[in-house]
Amino acid sequence: MIHSIWSTPHLTSCKSMTRCTILAIFLLASITATCGAQGGSPAFEARQSARAAQNKLDWQISVAAYTFRKFTFFETVDMVAQLGLDRIEGFSFQKISQESPTPLNPLTMSDEQFEKVLRKLRESRVRLIALYYGRFPADEATCQTVFEKSKKLGVKYFVSEPDPSLLPMLDKLGQQYGMIVGLHGHDKKSSPDTWHPALVAKHCQAFSSAVGAFSDTGHWIRSELDPSDGVAILKDRIVGFEIHDLDAFNASGRGVPLGSGVGNLPEMLETLARVKKGPVLLSIECHSDPDNPVDGVKKSLEFLDAQAMRLAKLAP
Repeated sequence: MIHSIWSTPHLTSCKSMTRCTILAIFLLASITATCGAQGGSPAFEARQSARAAQNKLDWQISVAAYTFRKFTFFETVDMVAQLGLDRIEGFSFQKISQESPTPLNPLTMSDEQFEKVLRKLRESRVRLIALYYGRFPADEATCQTVFEKSKKLGVKYFVSEPDPSLLPMLDKLGQQYGMIVGLHGHDKKSSPDTWHPALVAKHCQAFSSAVGAFSDTGHWIRSELDPSDGVAILKDRIVGFEIHDLDAFNASGRGVPLGSGVGNLPEMLETLARVKKGPVLLSIECHSDPDNPVDGVKKSLEFLDAQAMRLAKLAP
């Protein structure tokens, strides 16, 4: 993820035919999505064996909404449901919808906007399981409001780069609300406290399981860090990943569907299955085509499903 806000034009004034076509397809399919991904969508049912394998490994699969950053949150929910998934990682600066172009920020949403988001998630049967919330407020009462409202939306994991001085407070609030603050990082320059897995592991040591590692494999690869080595360093402090593959093992790397790049993700997932006991959220992030992200996410999901079925056979 990055910290800039992408503007999303109104559906009736699309900048490209590609985007209009994508939205038309998924709006046509929204009746199915409204019936629910769970137990209703053919794509969801087709993944039954893969979901059973992921349950055995204690993996949960979601999509990072930043992959759909040129679309609104509501449009993203529809597309995620149609892909056969029932979990999403939102980001706090994505526009809610064309009708409510304010950010998906629990702290700043109006009561009406909050209820619309709840209704959309409920009707689509998609859970907002995680929320990228880059920086938490220093004031504890304000921070408590973020936790309280986010939990009402279904959030279990925050993906964040908080000031280290706030970690004691965030640990306390995480325990209080039964939520997890996942420490995230970008490159060394922009994330000096969390860019390397060893730094994240050190930050986590002093705190409960309400503070863990939610790393981005894409940023590891750009920093020339092997994802499998990162997993081995973090071990049980892992709570999730924005799982991301690139076409080059350096800062020039560009996003590609999972398993088709240089990240050696099968080895990373083998290491994960070996060293991490307990739930892990794998949030697909694929930037191969921001204007038409569906195909890249679909290929990435197929990769994760195949890896889960392979590794579940090896699990005791």
